[in-house]
Amino acid sequence: MGVSIDLKKLIISLLAVVMLVGCTVNTNQPSTVEEEPQKTLTANMTEHQKDIFQEILARVLRNRNNLTPETHRQFWELVDEVGATEEELATMKDLLAGPIVIYMKYFFEDALISLEQGTPYKSVEREKYEQHLKSLEAITEFRIEENNQLMEQIAYKEPIQQGSKSAVMTEDMIRQALINVNLAMETINRLFTRPS
Repeated sequence: MGVSIDLKKLIISLLAVVMLVGCTVNTNQPSTVEEEPQKTLTANMTEHQKDIFQEILARVLRNRNNLTPETHRQFWELVDEVGATEEELATMKDLLAGPIVIYMKYFFEDALISLEQGTPYKSVEREKYEQHLKSLEAITEFRIEENNQLMEQIAYKEPIQQGSKSAVMTEDMIRQALINVNLAMETINRLFTRPS
């Protein structure tokens, strides 16, 4: 008989393992027209504003019910305060949501295939998205390699260590993670849709 593991806690822990490091943009550099929109936006944001954006996103991803009309209003007031263009907003959504949601969707879809085939699998979509995130400085090569190693553990049905507990990822766990990722995507889409 194996160690009893709280499925929800393990999935949340695994989502945290797959989450990527944040953007490491140097805001001390003067901004130029050729810069990515996210770099220009970041340069115009105070540390306090960045913290508020991240806190709102984390809050609504932790629990969809946290996306209240008040939170939605607060988010859009901050967007307006920063003066974000539509392009900057789309890039910010990609930068904030991409590592957390879009990438994890690709990751867990690949995890199902890896588990079924017994060998690590990386889809063209995940590979392309990793390159896109690298171009935004939202992921490092080190993090990609860590995720590749995690995929190997899933494929070879090796226990994944989380604190003092470990468990082998099952198909049911991966499917539940995908459901959670899809719910998170819906929440982010709602957050980034301006209220009428």
